[in-house]
Amino acid sequence: MTSTFTDRWGVELQGTDGAAVVLLDQAIEDLVCLCGDPAGGADRAIAADPTIALAWIYRAYLSLYSTSADGIAGAVEMLKTVSPGPAGGREAHHLAAAQAWADGDWQAAARHLESALLINPRDLLALKVAQDLYFFLGNTTQLRDVAARVVAAWPEDDPAWGFVQGIYAFGLEENGDYRGAEKAARNALERNPRDVWGVHALAHVFEMEGSHEAGLSFLTESSPNWEASYFAVHHWWHLGLYLLELGRVKDALALYDERVRARHSVEWLDVVDAASLLWRLALYGQDVTTRAQALAADISGLVGPPVYLFNDWHALMAFALAGDHARTATIVAANQDLAGRSNSRAAQRAGLGLLAAFSALATGSPGVTAGLLAEARQEASVVGGSHAQRDVIDLTLIAAAARDGDPALTRALVSERLARKPPAAPSALALVLANGGDETWLAW
Repeated sequence: MTSTFTDRWGVELQGTDGAAVVLLDQAIEDLVCLCGDPAGGADRAIAADPTIALAWIYRAYLSLYSTSADGIAGAVEMLKTVSPGPAGGREAHHLAAAQAWADGDWQAAARHLESALLINPRDLLALKVAQDLYFFLGNTTQLRDVAARVVAAWPEDDPAWGFVQGIYAFGLEENGDYRGAEKAARNALERNPRDVWGVHALAHVFEMEGSHEAGLSFLTESSPNWEASYFAVHHWWHLGLYLLELGRVKDALALYDERVRARHSVEWLDVVDAASLLWRLALYGQDVTTRAQALAADISGLVGPPVYLFNDWHALMAFALAGDHARTATIVAANQDLAGRSNSRAAQRAGLGLLAAFSALATGSPGVTAGLLAEARQEASVVGGSHAQRDVIDLTLIAAAARDGDPALTRALVSERLARKPPAAPSALALVLANGGDETWLAW
């Protein structure tokens, strides 16, 4: 017979074994701080108490985070035997969210989690998963406001206050409040230096403000606190962006070999970072063909039925750099007809344009790329990711304009970039020169 327990944040859940609740609490905290072993912790909680519905739902969430067809299938199986509990209760909202996510309606999943947060704003699992869904959806406003609506429920003397500060920090950063984001991120790290999401938020602040030397120092010095995290490759990727902006292209190439692609991971989280860094290195004039061919071989079996266009877009970068244009065409064609509601919406609004534009650059049609990106970038947030990740669109557009021999467009795009990020002037010039442009093009 199930009983009502209270998790470590004061929220009720149903189960039969209090020890299993403790295990689940730790697994959820591992997800929030991007450390430890979230999946292993969930499995241990389920083994200790197979009746604990929230543990099964949480394990399904982790499967869905893979953003793969296999991950969806695994989540569906996990959810089949889960009882939702009382109508309107915590488990019911989480089950509905997980089912909607598995069905491809990520907006509906986020709405169910928002309902869970209305019932109890201290549902840390609902907060974390909701923000991540808004990240996948590219909904920057809700990325911030999902935390803003509950941050007051977490007083400073609460042990989890720092985690919520880190979540809020990322939302603030993605909405351009860099001072607020830095303050919240430093709050998180003062409470727990191993809060990897807090590190991530502050790394984004440095990137967006063009404080590349400061960012380089911060990530280098803090690396002992996060290099064991399953999120570490993404932080190394951020460090690579700083190196590129500082003109240290060869160092960024070495970082790719030694950190970003040291392991041949086929987790989408790592694959996206590898492809993105390789694409940028190519834009800055590096021959990355051999590395791209190795990456393409690693992920050949990973790319299947479309689940998340953001992933397919980055896979296309790898195949395009490798010269496998038949495979890029296959990715474009597969994304023409998508079953997932959220993914279809993203594809139609901007995703298909991005796929076509990046393919065109790889096949020697920079003018086509420039035309497609000039339109697609206006709504590109719908494909997901952060501003820093989607910045590859603007870099590619500048490179395309330069390759197409269009001084006016090149100058306009660089001027736009520098108005937003003045310290990027040297790297913008290097980008133009690497793609056949001339320094005189940038003079008014």
